[in-house]
Amino acid sequence: MTRLTNYRLSLFAAALVVVLLAETSVPQGHTPIASRFTYNEHLFPIFRDRCGSCHIEGGVAPMSLVTYQSAYPWTQSIREEVMGLRMPPWQAEDGFGDFKNGHVLPAHEMDMILEWSAGGYPQGPRDQAPEPPVISDGWSLGEPAVTLQVPEAFELDGGTSETVRYFVLPTDLEADSVLVGVDFIPGARAVVRGAAVFVDDTGTARALDDASDANRPGFGQASDMGYPTTAPIAVFTPGQQRVINAAVGYPLPAGADIVLRVHYKKTWITEGSAFSDQSQVGLHLGQDDAAELESALVASPTAVSGRQLAFTFELERESTVFSLFPEVDIESSELVVEAVQPDGTRVPMLWLREPDNGWPTRFWFDDPVTLPAGSQLEVTTLLEPAAQRQPRVSLVGNATAPVRIAVDYLSGGSAAN
Repeated sequence: MTRLTNYRLSLFAAALVVVLLAETSVPQGHTPIASRFTYNEHLFPIFRDRCGSCHIEGGVAPMSLVTYQSAYPWTQSIREEVMGLRMPPWQAEDGFGDFKNGHVLPAHEMDMILEWSAGGYPQGPRDQAPEPPVISDGWSLGEPAVTLQVPEAFELDGGTSETVRYFVLPTDLEADSVLVGVDFIPGARAVVRGAAVFVDDTGTARALDDASDANRPGFGQASDMGYPTTAPIAVFTPGQQRVINAAVGYPLPAGADIVLRVHYKKTWITEGSAFSDQSQVGLHLGQDDAAELESALVASPTAVSGRQLAFTFELERESTVFSLFPEVDIESSELVVEAVQPDGTRVPMLWLREPDNGWPTRFWFDDPVTLPAGSQLEVTTLLEPAAQRQPRVSLVGNATAPVRIAVDYLSGGSAAN
C-alpha cells in the first residue's frame, strides 16, 4: 500500500470521526470524548517511536510530545501536520522505491492520531501513565572506529537565530580506508537543525579555516569561495535513521580531513538563549574487501520553461545504485526518478511530493538497484504555476541547476549489503 493510499484512508477515517462528533456534540467547554484511543495506551508509543527523537524536552522541536501534559495543547497542530503529510518529515512515497532510512507513518497509526486529536484527546487510565523517555547521547550505529570532536566549543550567542558553520576535523589516518558508516552526536541538540559530513584531501577547508575569524572555531558559509565541491558522504536530519553498509562505502584517503557542516536554528522556545556546541562525528571503517562507491551529479538544464522539467542520465556500464540525494531549488509539486532499462523496462526509484530542501535527505535503497549498461535515470519535476527559483546553498556543490541529484553507485554489478 502506497503512502498516497494511506493518506486517503486516513482522510476517510478523519472525515468519519468529524461526522460522529457532529452527531454527538453537546454544548460544553471541552470536545466530547469520541476517540477509542487514549494517549497513555495508544498514542504515547507512536509519539515516542516516531517523533521522540525531536519532540522531547531538550530536543530540536519546539514542543515535547512524550508526555500527555505537553502533547494535548498541540492536538490541532498535530492533526494538521499529519494530515498534510509534513510530519514526520519524510517526503518519499512509500512503495515507489523502498528505503532503509524511511519513516512513513503506517495507515493505522495515522488513523489513531487523527481520531484521538479530533475525538477529545483522552489521556486514558492515570495508573497507566508512561514514563517519558530521556535523550540518548550514545552512538546509534555502535562504537565507531574513529571518534572526532569539534576541538573548541562553538558559541551561539543569544542574538543569533540561525547560522551555518564548517569545522575541520583531521583524521590523522596513515592508510587509505573506506567509510561504511558515519554517525553524529550533536553537542547542542536543541539548536542543531541538521549536519553534513564531507571528506577533504585537498586542504581547501583547512585554508578557509585558517583565513577565518581566529576568535571563533571553524568558518562560515563558503559557497562563494568554491566550497563544497562534492556531495557530502553523510547528512543528518533530526529523526532520520542512520545507515551503515558492511560491504561498500566512501573512499577516505590517508591524512584526509573530515569537514563537519552544522546548521544551527532556534525555535520560539530557544530564541534569545545562548548555546555552546561541541558536536562529535563517528567513523565506521570497512574491511579490506569493502568496495568504494562512485558518485555522479545528475543536473537539470538551467533554463526552465513550462510546467515540467525533465532530463536523463545514462549509465555507460552495468551499475548498482545505492542511494539518491536530491536537491530542488524551484517551486515544485513533485519529483519522480525512474530507471529505464535498454529493453524499455521502467524501475521506480524515487517519488517526492512537494520537495523541501529544509530536510536534506540521502535516500538509501533497502535493496540496491542493479541496472544494465545503457540504462537511463529519468528525472521529471512537475513545477508549480509560475514557479520561482528559491536559491539555496547547495550541499552537492552545484547551485546553477534548479534540480540536481547526487547518485551513489557501484560499477560492474552489485555488492552484498
